[in-house]
This record gives sequence, structure tokens and C-alpha cells, in this order.
Amino acid sequence: MPGEVIVIGSVLAQRYRIDQQLATGQAGQGVLPQGQLWRGSDLLASDAPVALRQLQDPESQARFRQLWPSMQAVLHPQIPRFGGLLEEDGALWLVREWQQGTPFDQIQQQRVERQLVFGAGEVLLLLRQLLPALAVLHANGLVHGDLNPSNLLRRDQDGLPLLLDFGLLQRQGEKPIPGATAGFASQAQGRLEAAAAWMDLHALGVTALVLLSGSRPEQLLDAQAGAWVIPEGLDLDASFREVLGRLLSERPEERFEQASAALEALRGVVMPESTGPIARAERTLVLAPAAPQPDLPRWDDGVSEAGGAPGASQSAAKASPSRVRPTEQERRQAAEGRLWPVVGALLASALVGTAIGWFLLTRGQAPGTAPSTDRDLAGRSPQASLPPAEVDQRQQLLSRLRALQVDRSWFLSLVDSSLLSRYPERNGRLPGDGLEDAPLRRVWHELAEEWLARVEQLPPALRSRLGRLKDADWRKQRDLLTQQGVDLRVVEQLVTASAQSLLPGVATGSKPPEPYRQLWFAAAMRSLEEVRIETLSARPQQATVLSSRVQAGGARLITINVPKGRRLVLGINGTPLMQMTVYGAKGDVMAERGPLRVVTLPLDAGTPVQVLVTNEGVSSGVITLSCRADRPAPKPLPPVDPNPLPDPATGVLGPAEVLPEPPGPRPAGAPDPEPAEAGGPDAPPQP
Repeated sequence: MPGEVIVIGSVLAQRYRIDQQLATGQAGQGVLPQGQLWRGSDLLASDAPVALRQLQDPESQARFRQLWPSMQAVLHPQIPRFGGLLEEDGALWLVREWQQGTPFDQIQQQRVERQLVFGAGEVLLLLRQLLPALAVLHANGLVHGDLNPSNLLRRDQDGLPLLLDFGLLQRQGEKPIPGATAGFASQAQGRLEAAAAWMDLHALGVTALVLLSGSRPEQLLDAQAGAWVIPEGLDLDASFREVLGRLLSERPEERFEQASAALEALRGVVMPESTGPIARAERTLVLAPAAPQPDLPRWDDGVSEAGGAPGASQSAAKASPSRVRPTEQERRQAAEGRLWPVVGALLASALVGTAIGWFLLTRGQAPGTAPSTDRDLAGRSPQASLPPAEVDQRQQLLSRLRALQVDRSWFLSLVDSSLLSRYPERNGRLPGDGLEDAPLRRVWHELAEEWLARVEQLPPALRSRLGRLKDADWRKQRDLLTQQGVDLRVVEQLVTASAQSLLPGVATGSKPPEPYRQLWFAAAMRSLEEVRIETLSARPQQATVLSSRVQAGGARLITINVPKGRRLVLGINGTPLMQMTVYGAKGDVMAERGPLRVVTLPLDAGTPVQVLVTNEGVSSGVITLSCRADRPAPKPLPPVDPNPLPDPATGVLGPAEVLPEPPGPRPAGAPDPEPAEAGGPDAPPQP
């Protein structure tokens, strides 16, 4: 039942265990359209954590059934992948992968307690990292609808921001769904105007302003003017302030309509030196009370602490030697005694710091190799002096490489080769540290982000082997498939389709040079490892049906035996993100790669016929294949002669000539003859 209470520990569809409730989805007596959010475990994937959204509202269920194929098509490393749909006791459950991290509203709250806020460099970097993910979402015709700090997550794995909570997701052009977080949604969204991409950009601008100021949205909005106020105390560059104002604006002539336009404008903003938190401008200074001074002896000659005579002071000095003023030699010896422990502590800290530095430096190296000392990133030496923003960018990249277990030397050579192929006029010269090469260094880091996003698609076992893969690694799997009767052309098509996702533009059957070849090897091994082979026979005049599940990113190879003298009629149903290719007995392509459909093969296709189905989605799907062996099509009849008999008068084949009208009166009721065309043979001569 829709109102049934979910018990922690219950299992959905014999697979997903409910572990924790994250959001109630209740608003007073009503049910929110985004439903309830739960954390669960996938029992079929070693208890891997997943996020489960429970929808009880019928309108929300219908909406997400329509949106789910488009959501599964959204592929970006900063957007969680969406899995399957489940129906349980009248409720619809949405499954997506779990991401471990800290929401930005919690980070902000922790900083406010310490009187800190997000710095301008930190927010600028956040916007540059989030806008590409929003651009991918908008390119699929979708609008998030509820962007705010609580729906942004800083991932623990690599520190990148992620988009979360897609409960109010909808298509562009549709009527907005009520329930967005107050203060962050645009006024147009409150007026239920058609959903558009700029509404997400507006909410992102409000989020940036809230993080910069540490204030709530209602404290930053001028209610009378209906405009956002950027506090003057914020240390923002003029160009950054202008872009932020356009993000906050709802006027069509000022706002950004697309995320790509906002990203392009932010690239022109100079990155501040610091990309970390800063002290809040209106923070309250707390003055700590002065520490009580110890009761030290007074070194007044001839005067005692009690104000007695000199004689009394001398007698007191004899009775208490600790109060006697030390001599110059004693003070020098005491200073020397205190100096040596300090020197020893400094030497020990230097040794420990050196050891830690070497340990961190060698973590990114491949096993068995010495740490590189000749270059670091983008051709720069480790001792090079770079702007703080580029240093932070470099450290983030190295941290992500370590987290993904990717060999640093191979990855750097990959990005270097990609940059040099784009700029062949440099003749193999990498960018230096000067200001004139700053644009090239920016391009280098953009290429690094693109390649890293592709490497993240590989499973961890393959990522850790990049840089050490060989041709023999994938040939073992290829030979195993050919021994099972799989044609080499089928294997080639399977490998090429997988390599296109990592290496766009690679020609069929060709291997790119190193270091790109490592990705080709990885794609080949992944595709051949995930393929599954099934065999069935087509029967005459009777359909043979097969249902099979294809894993996300996997493939299914179906071998169909066709009776001699019969032609194969084949039809496959599945998800929109699946593709099919049909091969004949000789490996010829009988049906080009395309969406699942119905095809009829000619007799020369032979037997067996091999059907390759690939799943390019992010969740598994079920295919239903139906095939039948039909008789060959009948031979076409010869053309029919409309006048097979010869003219009895002339003996000529063909239509009979029209006889002239006989002279004399016409019978009553007979139709009048059509007049001859002017200039024709029967036309009277012109005077």
C-alpha cells in the first residue's frame, strides 16, 4: 500500500535492503512530489551502498517513468548514475549509485561556527567545476529544479562537487513543480513559468552568494526592489562580481540562458591567490583575557620585597638562595643549557619532514620505479614557481590520480601527447612557466580533466594496470571467443564500439599509438570480458523467443542456427540505449549497427547468424528476441504483355490504331467525339 510503513532491514525486489531514512518526503498532511529518500545496500553487489527514492504520488510516478530513460542517458562523473525502476506495494522506487561526501550546507555551517566563509577563489573553482555537469544535464533537455547547498556534495574520493537530489527534475518547457527550496528558486519559478535552464543557473548564483557571504538568502534579497544585493564587504574581482550579478538576474537581456555561456564568462575571471576559506567580514572579535603573570622575584638593589632595610634584604637572601640575582656567568650557562634541546628538536623535525615528503612524492609512482625528479605537470620542474591557483589545481589532479590508482607517469604522457597533437607547430615543446604559456597550461589542465573523466569509466582493476597493458592481455580473451565460434569481425566490432567511448575517432580495426593504446587495450579487455554468448535455433513457421538481461556497458552475443533453404526473420525489443548488429555466417554485416528493430535476412546470410546486442546505458536491461525461419520469397512473375495477340489485319503486336469516325449522322445518345488537337493530322487547314 502507498501508506505502508517501511521497516528498516526490509528487502526490495529481493535485492535492495533498506538501511536508513534520509528524507521523510512529508509536508504537513500532504506528500511531497520528490518522495522519500533512503539509503540502501545492493545485496547482489557485495552490499554496495545505493540511494533509493520512494515515490507514492501517482503524478510523480508517471513523471519519473517518462523521465527515467533520459536520466539514464545523462553521463557525467559529477552526476550519479541512475539505475533501475522498481514497483513495490504501490510505490515506485528509483535506484541510483551512492556517493560518499559532505553536503555544502554542512560545510558552511561548520565554517560559520568558526567565523569563516567560502573564499572567492573557492567559489569560483566550485562554479567552474559544476557548470560542465549542468551543461550535460541541460543538453539532455532536463532541469534540476532545486539547486542549493544541501543538494551539492563534496565527494570524499576526489573533492569534486556533485549534483544530488533529483526529486524535482523535469523537462525543459514544462510547468515547474512546487516544492523547491525557498530563497534559491527564481521568482519566475514561483510564478510557475515554463522550466528553463537559466533557472538552475539562477539557483547556482544564489548558492554562490550564500557561500561567499555566510548569510541566508532572505538576508541578501532586497524585498522592496526585488533584487539581490552583493555585500560591498566581499572581496570580489570586478569581473567576478559582474558574472555573479548576471547569474542572479532574471532579466532576459542580462541573465545567462545556457551553462556554457556562464562557464565561458567565468574563464575570463582571474583566479585569486587563495582557493580556501577566509575570515568572515563581519565576524565578532573575542578578546582573550590576559594570562596571569607568575609571581617573579624583583631584582631591586638594596630594597626587599617587603620594603625593609638593606640589612634585612641581605639576611633574607642568605635564608633564600633562589631569590638571589644570578651572575652573568650563570645566566650564560643557563641559556646554553636551554639552546641545545631547541637545536635537537629542529633537527628531528627536519628529518621527519624530509621522510614525509619523500613518502608523499613516491606514492604516485608505479611500483618498482623511482620518483620522477625531472618534471612534474605540463613540463614544469618540481622547483618551478607557479601561481597559487595552478598549484592548487595541480594538487587536486594528483590527489584524484592517487584516489583512482592511475599511474601518474603514464597519465602525464597521455595529456602531453594530446596537447602536442593539438599544437603541432610547437614541435614537441611543452609549455613553460612564463606568462606567455599560461593559456597553454590552461588547455593542458582542461585536457587532463577530459582524459580523467574517460579513465574513470574503467573498472578499478583495469585503471591500476594502465601503462603496463600489453597486446597479449586482450588477445587471450579474443582467442577464447573465437574458439567458441565467434567470427573475428564480430570481435572487431565489439572492441571498436567499446573503444569509441574512451578514444573517439579511432578507426575500425586500428590500434592507436602509445600512450593512447593503453586505453584501447583496456576497452578491448572490458568489452570482451563482459560479453555473454547464447545459442538458439530458428524453427519454420514458429517463433522462438529468448529473454536475457544485458548488464550496463555489457554485450550479449546470440548465435542463431537457421535451417537450410530458409530465411531468418528477427525482431528484438529492449531499452532505447541498446544497439544491435547482425552478422552472416561469413562474418559479413547483414544489418548495420543501430537501434533494436525487426529485420529480414536473405538466404545468402547462411547459418549460423550472429546477433550482437550492446547496452550503452548505466543500468542493466532486458532484451526480448523473437526469430522465425520462413520460406524464401517467391520469385517475381515475368512482366505481363497488355496486348499479347497480334492485329488480325496487319499482324503487328501492340495496341490497335484508332479507326476514323464513319461519315453520316450519329446515333441518338452517342457521345460527341473529342475535337482533334490544333495542328493535328485531322485538323482542317487554316486559311
